[in-house]
Amino acid sequence: MKVARASALLVLVSAACAQPPKPSSVSDEQKLRDLGIVMAVGIQETTQLKTGQWALYSVRSAGSTDRHATRIAVVASDDGKYWIENKTITPDPSGKSHVVIMKYQIDASAKPIQLWVSQGSARPAQIAMESPKPTSPETHPKVDIGQETITLQATGKAYECTRLTSKASYGNGRETTLVTWCSPKVPFPAVHEGKSYGGVVRRTYGQYTLELDATGTDAVAELQLPEKQ
Repeated sequence: MKVARASALLVLVSAACAQPPKPSSVSDEQKLRDLGIVMAVGIQETTQLKTGQWALYSVRSAGSTDRHATRIAVVASDDGKYWIENKTITPDPSGKSHVVIMKYQIDASAKPIQLWVSQGSARPAQIAMESPKPTSPETHPKVDIGQETITLQATGKAYECTRLTSKASYGNGRETTLVTWCSPKVPFPAVHEGKSYGGVVRRTYGQYTLELDATGTDAVAELQLPEKQ
């Protein structure tokens, strides 16, 4: 499944901010990238966006009791443009939570216009839009599409979903499988080859599994940007 422009940018920023410790090996660095990919729930189309919409997700990994959380919300709109906030909470070795808020503006085509990031209580910093591209697979991933009813572990709620499975091979011999379950009952739909499949209910990639915890319509901005000089 293709990753939208805003989502691709989120992959890069999420991988950099998802965990405070620096990776100690290639394996640790890859895990950070995998975590960034599974947590990058972005906006791929804007026709159904409404101010106040939000969706909260949790992420778990095999063999670990750690839980990560990410929340995407539409916090403002003006003249066909939308402000989106992604708040991510990850465990820290010290026992405290590490909080990162990414706030970005998109136009009506979901193209990102500007991106700001704040870690903890730090002042928001604007991120250049010409970020490097993630590593690309050797071949264009093939996407298999199927139907499946799944029951979420956290809430016990069942969803009738479209399952999109994307497999990719890389030059270093690594093969990956990204599986995303989507439902029209969930906001922020995933789009593949021009077709909308509904919002993400569950996603698996590497050792990580992301699942929907809750949705709502009362989101307000948490990150205040500096006033223009």
